[in-house]
Amino acid sequence: MIRRGNITAAATVAVLASAVLALSACSSGGAAAGTDAGSAQTLQVGYFPLVHTATAVNAEAAGIFTRNGLEVELVPTQGGAAAIPALVSGSVDFTYTNYTSALLAVEKGLPIRLVSGNDVGSTDHGIFVAADSGISTVADLKGKTFAVNNLQNIGTVAIKALLEDAGLSAGDVKLVEMPYPDMQAALERGAVDAIWQVEPFQASAKAGGLVKIGDLFTGPVADIPVAGWVTTEQFAKEHPEAVEAFQASISESAKELEGNRDRLVELVPTYTKVPADVVKAVEMPRFDGGLDTAQLQKTADLMKKYEITSANLDVASALAK
Repeated sequence: MIRRGNITAAATVAVLASAVLALSACSSGGAAAGTDAGSAQTLQVGYFPLVHTATAVNAEAAGIFTRNGLEVELVPTQGGAAAIPALVSGSVDFTYTNYTSALLAVEKGLPIRLVSGNDVGSTDHGIFVAADSGISTVADLKGKTFAVNNLQNIGTVAIKALLEDAGLSAGDVKLVEMPYPDMQAALERGAVDAIWQVEPFQASAKAGGLVKIGDLFTGPVADIPVAGWVTTEQFAKEHPEAVEAFQASISESAKELEGNRDRLVELVPTYTKVPADVVKAVEMPRFDGGLDTAQLQKTADLMKKYEITSANLDVASALAK
């Protein structure tokens, strides 16, 4: 299993922002830049091995990329903000990342462009507490501690929106940053009062007797896009056909996987450490390869409201053209 680095989203973009001009002058590094016209584009696609990145694995395994004229090498990467340096440096042509990290990078001046959707917040993201906690609703979290995987991620945005929707203030809960694999043990020993669990960790939390008090992406943050596929501004300008073919491939693959547990049970164990019996038990992700600009703008606006970003961001300007 690839381990998540300790680098935060803010640290990542801060380090990279100083190198934006130099990096954006470099070529994208993938073989697509040197491919002859009319031949298949060879792309390097970064993906973090999760249930949710089955879209790319399925597109490769089922020949969807090939049918759209693409040759793809899937490159395992670290998740979240840590995937962006590999993209900007030219190590990959496309990468999977959460939208909060991508939009934060755009606000800091990094040449990131949104290409395709992938997964939308649904029942596969839960809020969990200990069985004897006395916490049964979001309103009960006032004065408590809540674990998110990154303080500048979509989980932070979502829980603050839910707190306000429950009549509390965004600051009524102390957020604690820790990796998903560490959250269940932290909750069990009382180090935190509630945790955000995404599959397959949610299935483990349920099996361990923890109680799900609700879905993280509901109410004011229902249908929020969680993560998707991005490229660089330069690659999008130089290879619009490859971008279009990639978009079509991910959309087709997402449609194949939506509600298709049998395919996930078959596929996910081949590229992750998640066994088939766990895939059979997880809440199904909601796959969607489209880019919902209105919902992404809502995300950007909430990021500004909760001071993850410092300036207003027009999401439309960050789309791959």
